[in-house]
Amino acid sequence: MKKISKISWERFKKSDDGRDAISTFEMLASDACSPSQVLNVAKIINPDYFSNISAGDLDWMQGIIGYHFNMVPNVMKAMNFTEDESRTYDELYVCAMIASIEDTMGVDLYGKMLTEIPQSSFKMILHHNIWLTTALYSYFPDFYIPNLFPMQFIYLKKFAEKYEIELPGIPNRSDYFARNEYWFEVNVLLHQFASENELNSGAELCAFIYYYELPLLKEELINEKNQDMPEFPGQAWILVGNYGNGEKDMEHGFWQANQLTKKGDILLFYEKSPVKALNSIWIAQEDGVVDPFFYYYSNTYIGDRIIIPNDQSVTFNDFKSSEYFKNRDKTGNYVSKNFQDVSGWEVTSEDYEEIKRILAAKGFDTNTLPSLYEPNKIGDVHITNENDVSELLLMPLLEQMGWHQNRDYRREVHFNAGRGETGADVDKRPDFCLHIKENNDDIESKVVIEVKEFMKNERELHANFVQGRSYAKWGNAKVLVLCDKKQILVYQRDAKNSFSESKAIHFSWFDMENTDKYNELKRLLSR
Repeated sequence: MKKISKISWERFKKSDDGRDAISTFEMLASDACSPSQVLNVAKIINPDYFSNISAGDLDWMQGIIGYHFNMVPNVMKAMNFTEDESRTYDELYVCAMIASIEDTMGVDLYGKMLTEIPQSSFKMILHHNIWLTTALYSYFPDFYIPNLFPMQFIYLKKFAEKYEIELPGIPNRSDYFARNEYWFEVNVLLHQFASENELNSGAELCAFIYYYELPLLKEELINEKNQDMPEFPGQAWILVGNYGNGEKDMEHGFWQANQLTKKGDILLFYEKSPVKALNSIWIAQEDGVVDPFFYYYSNTYIGDRIIIPNDQSVTFNDFKSSEYFKNRDKTGNYVSKNFQDVSGWEVTSEDYEEIKRILAAKGFDTNTLPSLYEPNKIGDVHITNENDVSELLLMPLLEQMGWHQNRDYRREVHFNAGRGETGADVDKRPDFCLHIKENNDDIESKVVIEVKEFMKNERELHANFVQGRSYAKWGNAKVLVLCDKKQILVYQRDAKNSFSESKAIHFSWFDMENTDKYNELKRLLSR
């Protein structure tokens, strides 16, 4: 883990804002803390979470908060909780989760083994994780901290990257128990971080994360908003839902989306009821992100909204009357599915053109809409496995760039990796090394490339990044490349001598038929 800047932190601690921040979390851990105070703190730190919460919902929420604060000591008494070892804190966390299900959902779980409790029971209490963890913090501020990251998981990832904290692998979507408990694993790491950086209390740790670092991370994201936004969106997706009271007039927000969404992609919003029409178009402000704490799991930040007037919107009947959608292949046809459970489905370029045709027929100026990038066809390349990606896509590209196998690049190079050599005996070898330098037994490579058939979600992408980063460090590489049949991701070693997972430079294989993109990638690989 990386050390914090002591000078900056001490300056913040001594400021009015710093003293107020620490005092806020000391208050949350005191007997005088009320549900309304907890709610006010959460609203300040995570306003997006409350963007669609009515006044009635807030009153209900205060009752849920009060319940969790009263529930924790009862659970401790029932389980004969002791503070002897960290294992018991994990058990308390799990028992409190189960108690939350029992009382807030009216589910009788008494006497059941953990494996007997259906995953669906843990699904609904994802909404309560903020209050459960805050209640646990209130009783044990030196071991738990409140989880105020639902709908803000991207900032937790950025925080972890900044301080070189290796977050645990994200649980699968349907493993709701693991998604609830994931914060406990993160909690342990954050307290380890606090110990190594001499943050003297739970209140100081919380103030450092939520009042010192989080605003900086949010400011960085705002500043990066228009940086690296592609000239043309690479993909369009359908979003389906209803605007809540707090979302009708929003200009940006956090919304369920396909985790393969890329920054700049087009998001076509179909409002379900009672509207039943496609009435706005958004642009993805960030790549799709998996948020284990958020009910909908995969999401993105949306912005740059284009409103379609009611009399020009594409209605359910317009879609159903379209000859194109009537005859369209059923695979991925959200219209034939009546827009049920299709949010995040791909919108093909042909779909998009038909939607624009319908809009134009209704008098909407489609020149105001973003255009999809339309690359030349790659050809008849058919990818069925990882080796196809290597031999039909990557190697022809390297050869086209003037680099030849066994002269400029090699497959499966053996590195001396400190405590052991990577090679066939341990089955740990980078797929490709480019620009190799050999000095007796020492081998270095300027570029390390890992190839997969398809990295279908953020969890797989993260796992391959971690693996590739190890190879890049062993080979003292300046550039790490991950590629599959859809994309090429380039990571550069930065001034701090590390690779940042959030700073990938993204190319599609179609980009390689664009002269500027081709030359940009070649420059990156020529380092």
